[in-house]
Amino acid sequence: MTTRAPADRYFRSDTLRMHYLDWGNEGATPLVLLHHISSNAHTWDHFARNVCDRYRVLALDMRGHGDSDWAGEGKYTTEHYAADVAALVDHLGLRRVILLGGSTGGRVALVSAAQHPEHTAALIMEDVGAVRPASISRGFADRVAGGDPQFDTLDEWAKSLQGQNQRTPAQYFLDLARYGTKRLPNGKLGLKRDVAIQRDFVPLELWHYVERVKAPFLLLVGTESEIVGQDQQTRFKQIRPDVEIVTVPGAGHIIVHDKPQEFERLVVDFLKRHGV
Repeated sequence: MTTRAPADRYFRSDTLRMHYLDWGNEGATPLVLLHHISSNAHTWDHFARNVCDRYRVLALDMRGHGDSDWAGEGKYTTEHYAADVAALVDHLGLRRVILLGGSTGGRVALVSAAQHPEHTAALIMEDVGAVRPASISRGFADRVAGGDPQFDTLDEWAKSLQGQNQRTPAQYFLDLARYGTKRLPNGKLGLKRDVAIQRDFVPLELWHYVERVKAPFLLLVGTESEIVGQDQQTRFKQIRPDVEIVTVPGAGHIIVHDKPQEFERLVVDFLKRHGV
């Protein structure tokens, strides 16, 4: 594992100033990391630090999150997020890109891989399917529309982010609190996210994008998560018989946090087997 720290970089995607973390190693195959909804690029720090000697790791703050600009209501669809990925790839002149995304970021990776097969070396989706049912979209939208909490300290935020999750080490939540909050005018700490993202968090189906993916394809599923049911796994197999679907025991929705060693091993082994 390297002790390297990432550099903060910026680029333009249409009118937005976008932020990403560049872990160096420019001569290596680029690995673009796309975070979960309401998260940020630093959610990948532990994983990125472990693999940046092998890959050129680039972790994006998706629009409306972290230190990237807010786009405003109506501009947070999966396709909008994917357009920012394309802008990053174009900005850096990347070729043969590995796209790895968790949850919403996984769907963004899927759309990006389908829209730009010529640049995609591999696609990895973490515990997310091609369908977002109304129950999930409505639940998230209601929570965000109700307003974000505000706290005085990072420890309070870390405890709030952790909730009832006993699988993930506490340090991950402290890191998320450190990089995912900002000091508000009232002196409290609030999330670095645009609440307008919930307006575009709607039911969707992306099977037409799955049909267009040409790259080697890995789907990781946590046994403690109900996001990707057997019905979706079967549909993935019908469309892409060669898709690799791996269930990770003891992991919830965010496998990279719940089972970091298993996550890293599965990802690196998959990429090695496909010569990436």
